[in-house]
Amino acid sequence: MRIKIPAACAITLAIVLSGCSNNMKKTFGLEANPPDAFQVGTQPPLSLPPELGVLPTPNPGEPRPQQVDAAQQGADALDTANALTTAPTTQSPGEQALLEQAGPAPSPGIRAQVNQNALIASKPPGFVAKLTGSGPVPAPTVDAAAEQRRLQENEALGQPVTTGATPQDSNVKPGFFQRILNAF
Repeated sequence: MRIKIPAACAITLAIVLSGCSNNMKKTFGLEANPPDAFQVGTQPPLSLPPELGVLPTPNPGEPRPQQVDAAQQGADALDTANALTTAPTTQSPGEQALLEQAGPAPSPGIRAQVNQNALIASKPPGFVAKLTGSGPVPAPTVDAAAEQRRLQENEALGQPVTTGATPQDSNVKPGFFQRILNAF
């Protein structure tokens, strides 16, 4: 008989405690209760009025006159019109000197060209493209050994390094069918 009473009490206690587990976690501080990020704002600094004799009468329960609503402050921070500021139109002498040392401006479409080349290089060809050797053509790369020879020849002849075309590798690999046809 003694064994049945503690077992019944334990079962009853488990059922009672399971019904109020959410409240128990909050009561004992086991559940995080963070503040609402949109209701947290910075308090304006206290300031002393110019004349101490002319102080406004306090109004209990009303917000301070210099206090900004936290929700409005959050909405202003997320507004795209406030985030996009115009760049300064004039450059400082230091900025101008730095840009002059950097060299000529790149061509206007260079970013799109680099992105396109990176996309082509990173995308593996499909099954049919591997068989036929078709698909996007990767950008050519510089043949390092031939370029070194060209530069040495230009230096030996006293010509500028820009004389002559830069030798390039095509990076085009023939497909399975093209290799079979090239064998004949």
